[in-house]
Formats: sequence, C-alpha cells, structure tokens
Amino acid sequence: MEALKIALFGFDSYVGQLPRYREAFKELGYKLSFDNPDIIYANDPTGYVDALKLKNKFQHSFLILHFLDVPWHFPNVHKQTFLLAKNYLLKADAIAANSEKVKKDLSQFVENKKIYVTYDIAKDVYLDEKIKKNNMFLYVGRANDPIKRISLVKESINKIPGAINNVKICGTENPGFGNYLGIVQDDELNKLYNSSKFVLLPSKAEGIGLPMIEGMICGSIPITCTDNLTAKEFSPLEFICEPNAQSIVKKIDELEKEYDSKKKLALEYGKKYKIQFDKINIAKNILKVFDSIQK
Repeated sequence: MEALKIALFGFDSYVGQLPRYREAFKELGYKLSFDNPDIIYANDPTGYVDALKLKNKFQHSFLILHFLDVPWHFPNVHKQTFLLAKNYLLKADAIAANSEKVKKDLSQFVENKKIYVTYDIAKDVYLDEKIKKNNMFLYVGRANDPIKRISLVKESINKIPGAINNVKICGTENPGFGNYLGIVQDDELNKLYNSSKFVLLPSKAEGIGLPMIEGMICGSIPITCTDNLTAKEFSPLEFICEPNAQSIVKKIDELEKEYDSKKKLALEYGKKYKIQFDKINIAKNILKVFDSIQK
C-alpha cells in the first residue's frame, strides 16, 4: 500500500514548528507532497491561506487547521477570531488545538464543530545528569510581547541580591538585562535547561508554554503565574504563584528550601511530557484525527 501524502504549512523556521513536523512525518514513512495530498495540515495561521488554496485545488484532500491560542489581550480579539473562524477554521475538515485551554477558548467561535487537542512539539531536549545546576535563572521566549511580562522577571530578580548576574535569556529579542544569548539551537538549549535551577515564565497566557514543558523534562523548575491557565493544565500547583514580583521572589525562596524534592517533582512531570510532546507522538496525534473522521 502506497504511503499517505501530507502537505505541511506554517511558520517555517527554527523557532517555528514546521521543520519538526517534517522530520516526524518522514520518520514515520509518510511522503511530503503538495501534489494531490491525502492530508493538508497547517500548524498555525501563517499557513492557513496556502492550505485552503491547496484544499480548493484538491477537494478530496483532508484539511486539518491547528490553532495556537486566542489572543485575548489583542484589541478587537472577538471580531478577529470570529473572522478567522469564518474564513478558515470552519472550512477545515478538522480543527486541532494546542491544549485543553485553547480548545475551550476556541469552542465559542466555531459553533458545534469538534476540536481535537493534538498539542505541539517540544524541542529535542532531555535530562543530562552530568550537567551541574550552576545557573540560577533562565528565561526562554519573546521579550517585546506584553503578554510575556518579562518586566516581572527583571523586577523579581532585582529584589534578589546578585541575581541580575545569574539570569540567562534566550529568544528573538534582547530585553536589555541579564545575559542575553539570542536564539540557540537544541543542543545548547538542552545545556541551558539542564544547568538552570529555575525557568521564569510569568506570562499572562500561553497556548501551551513549551519552555515550561521543556524545563521540567530537564529537571528545571518552572515558575509560572495563576492567571496563566495552561500553567494549571501542565504544571504542579506548587510551582505557580501570583503575578507580581513579591510573590515570585517568595516562591523562589520556598522552592529553594525544598529544591531536591521539588526538582524530583518536576522530573516526574517531565518524564511524562518527554513522551507526550515528542515529535513522533504529536505527528501520530494528527494522524489519529484523520483516521477517526475517515472511519
């Protein structure tokens, strides 16, 4: 039997997900093709237009559109999301979502259409017990997006003597404090997660928050905030605090006093997530959506 053909669309760069999906489907033995594909999959809205064009050309193809998050902090978010649903999502054969939180948020915009939670792929990181925890804090993500609240990272570490010299920051934007490393590849990111005691993630909202997942895989404790609902979906409650600098500093102090046991708890979650967010298993989640509807 000939292997299924899959056409992939989305943000095509190292910081995007598309290269990882290509690797996963190739390893599973599927053929990547834009010529008469069996499945068309767009991982994010940057790929919706081209995915829908291909669907219109090959109408028998099965179109899956993956949705990352409802940006509640954006102006006119209801209008924009309704238009996105009308113009793209409701024209798909299936809608996939990043998390249960995103599924719940999106459900009000797509009427009674079923939404499948397929998650997203974590970077290729793993626990390396040979690496010592010689760095205190790590931040991974965008700096200029207000929803990330990186200002809370700066405000918090400024309250801890000497901490400003013991925070490393990875991402596309330089926040102007700490040791900014830019965008790093998976092997370097793996070293950073493994060598850092805490990953500071004070975002107001996330579709998933992969640095939280990746940190726990490597035995680094993520500190997140109560108004980030995906933190409650994926993180132990012991790692979550109120969204202000005083609470973050207090949480750091609490976790530092019981670090070995809390690191063990992070690793228990991380062991599960290493499997759940592996690229092969995420690709299989997408194929299950196709199979369930075809049957």
